[in-house]
Amino acid sequence: MRKSMLVVTSLLCATFLGACANQKTNSSANDTNKTEQGQVANKNNEVTATKANQGEAVPDFNLKGVDGKTYKLSDFKGKKVYLKFWASWCSICLSTLKHTDELAKENGKDYVILSVVSPGHKGEKSETDFKKWYSKLDYKNLPVLIDSSGKLLEQYGVRSYPTAAFIDSNGKLVKTRPGFIKKSEIESTLKSIK
Repeated sequence: MRKSMLVVTSLLCATFLGACANQKTNSSANDTNKTEQGQVANKNNEVTATKANQGEAVPDFNLKGVDGKTYKLSDFKGKKVYLKFWASWCSICLSTLKHTDELAKENGKDYVILSVVSPGHKGEKSETDFKKWYSKLDYKNLPVLIDSSGKLLEQYGVRSYPTAAFIDSNGKLVKTRPGFIKKSEIESTLKSIK
């Protein structure tokens, strides 16, 4: 009896979750329209973000880091960029921060390592709370950029953490990839792109 009740409850939960997901998808499809070059316009036709597409130039950004410095993607023109999107609550992200920090310390002559956190988005703490939390960690080489608007999440199509974006030396998106990536794979990918 308990087993069949558990099965019925599970099926009902799955049905409700599916219905909620479909409703959200349909309503956001009605609220936005695609414009040229991947820009997204809301129902008032205001452009909110440009989605980066593989093989195309990515939009420039101008973000402050937790170190107080300002970082612009255009400052790295001529270098390959590894952009890591992560969150403080993501266990996979936290387990790979040491390797990302090591890569940033090694920053080759032809590449740069950057990471992006979006306070207040996708479950991330507030900017103040994140900076306070991060200051207790011992990562000295990794630039952590604060995307408080969440605009970069949209532009790179980040749906889960961690997500990596590889940008070539001409500022074009080579690929984005969600999930865990070994340090050696990041290095080999950076070597393989121009």
